[in-house]
Amino acid sequence: MKRILALSLLCLTLMLVGGCGVSSDMTFNQNEMQTNVVLSQNNFVAVKTVTGEASSTYFLVFGGLRRAETKAAAMSDMVWNAELSGSQAIVNASVSMHVQTILGIYTKVTAYATGTVVEFF
Repeated sequence: MKRILALSLLCLTLMLVGGCGVSSDMTFNQNEMQTNVVLSQNNFVAVKTVTGEASSTYFLVFGGLRRAETKAAAMSDMVWNAELSGSQAIVNASVSMHVQTILGIYTKVTAYATGTVVEFF
């Protein structure tokens, strides 16, 4: 009986301390980057895929950036990593959010931005 109680207590403790994580993808076009490109002709080539990342940490709901600011920071990091030149643009930009929490005391929100760099000729 003591073994079962000890094992149950150990499992409960591991589940509580293990934390939880939630992810979501924002594939709709509600970001601050607006590019108007007419793709009626075959005058472009996909150059590379670029990514950006930003995170905020909260302790008892205090600290860190707001989620909108975290998304904007990830988009900014993506544009910085793209090193655009000449007639290049970023298309198909999207942001994924991952929220990890431990007992509601510690929370880390990470935003991942991805996009495709195209070059026109």
